[in-house]
Amino acid sequence: VVAALEGLDAWLVVAALEGLDAWLVVAPSSGINVWCAASGGHFGTSQVVTALKTSGIAERVRHRRAILPQLAATGVRARDVMRRCGWRTRFGPVRAEDLPAYLDADGKKTDAMRCVSFDARERLEMAVMSGVPAALLAAGLAALVHPPFALPLAGLALIAAIACYGVYDRLPQPRRALFTAGLAASALAITAFSGGGTAALLTAASAAVLLGAGLTFDYSGSTPIEGGSHFEERAWHVVLDKERCESLYTCWEVCPEACFEKPTGEDRRIELAREDRCVRCGACIVQCALDALAFQNDAGDRVPPATIRRYKLNLLGQRKIERTSPGAPA
Repeated sequence: VVAALEGLDAWLVVAALEGLDAWLVVAPSSGINVWCAASGGHFGTSQVVTALKTSGIAERVRHRRAILPQLAATGVRARDVMRRCGWRTRFGPVRAEDLPAYLDADGKKTDAMRCVSFDARERLEMAVMSGVPAALLAAGLAALVHPPFALPLAGLALIAAIACYGVYDRLPQPRRALFTAGLAASALAITAFSGGGTAALLTAASAAVLLGAGLTFDYSGSTPIEGGSHFEERAWHVVLDKERCESLYTCWEVCPEACFEKPTGEDRRIELAREDRCVRCGACIVQCALDALAFQNDAGDRVPPATIRRYKLNLLGQRKIERTSPGAPA
């Protein structure tokens, strides 16, 4: 495995599989993390099928079972993988480090294994990724208008990014307005303290509003940020057709926010118990073999499962056609 992955940024998976009797098959995701790639159409059924067919793995193992990252469920449909290449796929845990425990438990996931959480390290990484470009941009704008407050404003941008990813999702509503207002007030105070005039104050306020909007942009569930009204699909919510549902529990297995709950009484049908946690990723709709789930708005309009499977989200919350490998069936 290590030799095959030489030069690739895949050390987390290699470390997790060390000492296990397992083969690692790598499928391309355009250099994007698996959740965003699957949601955006860069990592889907075609990529998985192509990897399984061309990697030579079929000659190295006697079975036809593959474990996929759970967050790939928005783009990879297990039934289609089976139909197109004969491999039975299951969605493993969210995190690579949970693979040994998942395999030891014979493929059973705990709640912690299947739910997305953002720990302090991940939040800091996202803050740095957003904060450094924001700080450079803020410093550049400030240098053009009022150079003395360029460095303080850059520092404010970094602090804002850390605060955004650290505490934003814990603020009361309307958190986006509160966060942006606090950022603007801080920028104005820094500018005034450094002796900036009217033009500098206006620039600082504008930059703070833009920074607040950028930092609190809702990337469809793949960050701790939520609640972006600019997403068209925020008007839609997942609905469960209990007449079609046969409680296969696939939705429970792939939901990254634990929105579904297995019943404990005589009625074995799944419950959409925590709809308020839903991030509209569509994984449950993509994987449901009975089409018992769909998106619906308050007016009763529905987006059928076939549409969710075919069209993927871009960063503006709009769906685009999933890419397919050359020569692969649509």
